[in-house]
Amino acid sequence: MPDSFTLPVLLITFNRPERFKHVLEAVKVVSPAELYIFQDGPRNDNDKVLCAEVRKEIEGMISWPCNKHTYYSEKNLGCGPGPAAAITWFFNNVSQGIIIEDDAIPHPDFFDFAAELLEKFADDDSVMAIGSMRIDNRTYGDGSYFFSKMNHTLCAWATWKRSWQLFDYRLLDFSVKELNQCLKFYGSRLREREYWCERLEEIHKDALNDSSWDQQFWMSIWRHKGKGILPNSNLSTNIGFDNYGTHTYDPANPASKVELEPILPIVHPTSTIIQRKADLAFQKLYFQPWAYGWKGVRNLPFRLNKRLKRIVGHKGSWFK
Repeated sequence: MPDSFTLPVLLITFNRPERFKHVLEAVKVVSPAELYIFQDGPRNDNDKVLCAEVRKEIEGMISWPCNKHTYYSEKNLGCGPGPAAAITWFFNNVSQGIIIEDDAIPHPDFFDFAAELLEKFADDDSVMAIGSMRIDNRTYGDGSYFFSKMNHTLCAWATWKRSWQLFDYRLLDFSVKELNQCLKFYGSRLREREYWCERLEEIHKDALNDSSWDQQFWMSIWRHKGKGILPNSNLSTNIGFDNYGTHTYDPANPASKVELEPILPIVHPTSTIIQRKADLAFQKLYFQPWAYGWKGVRNLPFRLNKRLKRIVGHKGSWFK
């Protein structure tokens, strides 16, 4: 590993000093020469104390020579608009880079993995993101990585400015009908398409209370028939599945604290075709574990109820 890693790195943090300390320790291994740090603003007095502790860790642990850029928000933007603002700020200053959230521990190999693939696919507009997580213990394709319509949970990932410029937080001009057609392009089944169309409806109505940005990014990728890269080795682990998380609160989640694995040297796959089996496995494991198997059978009446209401335009529930 070189003394200083030249690819820009963005760290997104808030009010979890102990977890962020572990992230900083992992990042310090490669000592990025260009380091961007975003911190969302406090919601209350307790947050003020915790946010101050995070900044103390930043000042104390970033001791290597680097160009450090900070964006400390004075007000709380929230876990949707906050990261979106951070990544937009990042790509207002750089053309490509790595993004790491404050509960993601990257393997040292991830940095070189991301750097090599950012360079390799820089001019391929169909490739829009590079992920780090592998949670289903399967190998897809014949290389160190494969292509997917997903970018998994985006806790540690990389992309280009060209990709982020397509990001649309509200997606107001992107209809459910259009999304459904886009998902058909990827071979997504009806059950999957219904799931993501419901998520888009929530985004349109702000039913998620500004708690999401990654779903909008995935949909921006699908809207442009893009794809992501995912490793066949797990290159990041999420340590944030606890009571402090907004979405990641169940320690039994399959993405929680997955063991890190090396990936170097990289073996490039012979095909750039999207691995449909990988996407379906991730959908079943991470997003819809209740919709498949015996749980799926038990939930069938409710799914049929939803489907029929959507067809006839009925609002509310016909049965509890």
